[in-house]
Amino acid sequence: MYNNGVFITIAAGAGILFAIAYFSTNRVKKKVLMKENIPEHLGLLADVPGSNILNKLEKSLSYDFLNQVKLRFLSEHPEISDDEFEWRLFELKRYFFLNSFMKSTPMFSSKIDEVWHEMLMFTKQYEVFSEKYLGSMLHHTPNLEPEPAPQQRAIFDWVFSQLFEITEYTWQTWGDFFHYPLDQQLLQKIDSLSDDELKQQFFKVTEDNQELVNYLTKQFRSQLRKTQEMYKVDRKGYFERPGLYGDLSGLSLVMVFYSYHYFDEYWKYTQEYAYSHQTQGTSGCTAVFCGSGDLHDSNNDGVSHSCSSSSCSSCGGGCSS
Repeated sequence: MYNNGVFITIAAGAGILFAIAYFSTNRVKKKVLMKENIPEHLGLLADVPGSNILNKLEKSLSYDFLNQVKLRFLSEHPEISDDEFEWRLFELKRYFFLNSFMKSTPMFSSKIDEVWHEMLMFTKQYEVFSEKYLGSMLHHTPNLEPEPAPQQRAIFDWVFSQLFEITEYTWQTWGDFFHYPLDQQLLQKIDSLSDDELKQQFFKVTEDNQELVNYLTKQFRSQLRKTQEMYKVDRKGYFERPGLYGDLSGLSLVMVFYSYHYFDEYWKYTQEYAYSHQTQGTSGCTAVFCGSGDLHDSNNDGVSHSCSSSSCSSCGGGCSS
């Protein structure tokens, strides 16, 4: 027979072992970044005519330059894995891709900006890259505005979603997509603008990017026409159920519709739409309009972090190029 003290000790020990076993088998497993999962060809969507720009970008970034940047970055950020660096570089290349044809491309990700800053430390190699890729220096100028740049972010989101596959890491690094409406006044006067005038609003057209700019202009007009036709049938709009990752260009139609018809109530309607189509297993934010915070424990505190579903705004003012 055990005395009461021994029994209590054994019971307590068994309880601790049970708790350890339970949490070990039932805790949420964090996803691990693997560079092998990085999409090929910058994750360009199938119909996007961007091969010329992509090839020029890849040829302009030498292996030696990128390797030097990587070694220096990892030595200064020991908490960052080799795989995560490759993912950050992947998203930075996408940002460089946008710079080849967009007039203004703010940097909305502090994580990606850290890699860009590291590149700038290798002044000569960076200048060579800029000249080979763009024919001029790609400058990095800090944006001193403390608030986000809503219209620039809206254009960034729309263009990005037309071009690239969106991954879970994309959500996490760039922050909220489709949170801000497009300029309503611009949308309302699109029909009165020629293609050349429309291109002048957003793009810098060159021989290398002309086909891509034409594609984006056509996409923009097509989506605006669809929203106008849709409004005649259903004033609140009707859209296909969105996915979380991959080709999310369809979500930009939601963005155009509510920007054009409900600019002042844009986020109210887009939130309602996102929640009504919510998929299980997403972050604490809306299903498709906010980034997932459980991909990587960026604070190294063992806790999954996600933005608030009430505000869901993490893009920041960024840096302008």
